[in-house]
Amino acid sequence: MKEETKEKEFFTLLSDTTFKRMFNDEDSRFFFEKVIKYYFKIDLEGYTLYDNEINSGNVARDYRLDILLKKDRDFIIVEMNKDVSERVLIKNRMYLYLIAGGGLEKGEEFVKMKTFLINFNNSLYKIKPDAINIDYTLRNEKYNDVIYDIKIHNIYLESLKNVRYNGSNEEETFAAMMIATSYDEMREIANGNEEALYIVDKLERLNEDDKFRTDYNVELVRRKEINSARLDGYDSGYDTGKTEGLEEGAKKEKIKIAKNLLNKGVSTDLVSESTGLSIEELNKLNN
Repeated sequence: MKEETKEKEFFTLLSDTTFKRMFNDEDSRFFFEKVIKYYFKIDLEGYTLYDNEINSGNVARDYRLDILLKKDRDFIIVEMNKDVSERVLIKNRMYLYLIAGGGLEKGEEFVKMKTFLINFNNSLYKIKPDAINIDYTLRNEKYNDVIYDIKIHNIYLESLKNVRYNGSNEEETFAAMMIATSYDEMREIANGNEEALYIVDKLERLNEDDKFRTDYNVELVRRKEINSARLDGYDSGYDTGKTEGLEEGAKKEKIKIAKNLLNKGVSTDLVSESTGLSIEELNKLNN
């Protein structure tokens, strides 16, 4: 009998799950490091991944802080904002201030540190269409004093949607690939660049990783839950009946994805871990 091949799924770099996976992988981190160094003049050499109480470490369920890097007493937060909004950017700034406030040691002795926030934004978002990267520092309006130890760096990826590799724009090419919607489009943007094509191949190979495929699809469900809540006014406070309706809709989405994963041969234990559905519920679906 001919072995059934899995349908190849496209994993966008805008996804938190994909972004974290590729950034955490030492073989693919260069892709982001080059973009950051080119646009923000920040060299990540010597920085290491850092986990603290802000992140739970759960790839599938942790949607609070994407990447936190540490070098000596300095920190860099890197966020991939697929659905960028004022609310998202404010939330990211809160992460920045929270980390920056960690400079106070026991006895209120202050240890000087730098804290930077880097936002990859999937949007032009209320800025001039030709603006690609915009930086912010804290400034006192009256005396024009600037605090350089806390900075926010933004790159607006939609500004690069027409970029193609031309032999001398590698970093711009890498950034443009982040908003591609298919592997074919990624290859078109790469236009023969070997490092860019390496990233495309690495993304395609993630289709062989059942755990990653499950986590990725769970994130899609999570985003639908959040978007539905915003559309329905849930962020501002919602009555009990509509809250229950939202939860019911989210449960149906989880069941839909669970069925799809089970049909593709993903183990019941793995589907349960990633979707939150019980083994008993999944066994009923299987039957």
